[in-house]
Amino acid sequence: MLEDVSRLKEAIKKLSEDEAKSMLFISLLNGKSSEDIKQVILHMSEDKEKAVNAQTVHILFGDSPGGSLKAAFRDTEYHKTEGIIVFPDNLSIGPIKDLHNASGIEARLAWFQKRYNTEDDGLEHNRQRMLTAVEKINNILPHQTIVIWTCQNAHEQTGLRLVLAMLEGKLNAVRVIDTFTAFHEKNIYPYLVEDNYPRTTGELNGETLLNFYEQFGMEPLSNIERQTLSDEGRYLLSDDIHIIRTWACNQLLNSSNENRDDDFIIECANRMYHEDGKVEYKKAARLIGEVIGHMQQYTGDEWIEYRLRCLIKQGVFSYRGDLKAMRFYEVKLQDDFLTYHIF
Repeated sequence: MLEDVSRLKEAIKKLSEDEAKSMLFISLLNGKSSEDIKQVILHMSEDKEKAVNAQTVHILFGDSPGGSLKAAFRDTEYHKTEGIIVFPDNLSIGPIKDLHNASGIEARLAWFQKRYNTEDDGLEHNRQRMLTAVEKINNILPHQTIVIWTCQNAHEQTGLRLVLAMLEGKLNAVRVIDTFTAFHEKNIYPYLVEDNYPRTTGELNGETLLNFYEQFGMEPLSNIERQTLSDEGRYLLSDDIHIIRTWACNQLLNSSNENRDDDFIIECANRMYHEDGKVEYKKAARLIGEVIGHMQQYTGDEWIEYRLRCLIKQGVFSYRGDLKAMRFYEVKLQDDFLTYHIF
């Protein structure tokens, strides 16, 4: 019992003020018991110890690839030698100016709060996770090798550049695994090249990620490559105009046009009607899934749902139900936007 108390005291000492406040807020909001809160504190402390002892630090963008790599390392020796930093959120959408600072994170979350149907506890959770990711990147130790995972999409390519800008001044060796390139260099299902698969690292399972890590000889980025990407990252961190990023022809294209995906949403609605043979109200979630499944860019369902609500306000779609969440309403394309010739 005394040993448990001592462990808990040491773990609490290691929490930053922001971590303590956020953890307590979320725990109380979700009705967690004192035992639950204790376990959360101990796990946070263990994660910090692992970060300090790690020989290699992996940086991934999104919960899915981060969770897959953690699971892949769990029953191997890598569990002892590898640290993992997960940068949450989809970086292809929204402002990223000063995202390496608390002020930039607050501005980004405020932007999304005006557009997304997000609960306050969700915003607080996301805020803390972003702050934690930035803190962990800043605290990478000089002896640790850094591996950044990316793919051929605006989200992860933006993340790659932002992180390299944050690492400026650190002399650590930095290696990059592009999972799209690795997938096709190994000639896994070559017919999927035409389908632009994988669009994200999150589409690959942990076994595949572990295979890439072990079998691909990764030379560190050259000074020129690293500086070029870092310069692009510093530009992104200073950009207070553009909020939409597109990956095309192996480069990031920045735009301030929030309407970019609207025509494609309309196109997907017409395709659904053509396949079903009739025009009728469809579940919003079904249309959003159709859009996500067919679009070249990776944006996430929350963004498409937001754009769908914008199109409803513009009179492009009618709806029935409650707009507070995609599962609560149905939509139908108005006659003026139907392409009748396909029926």
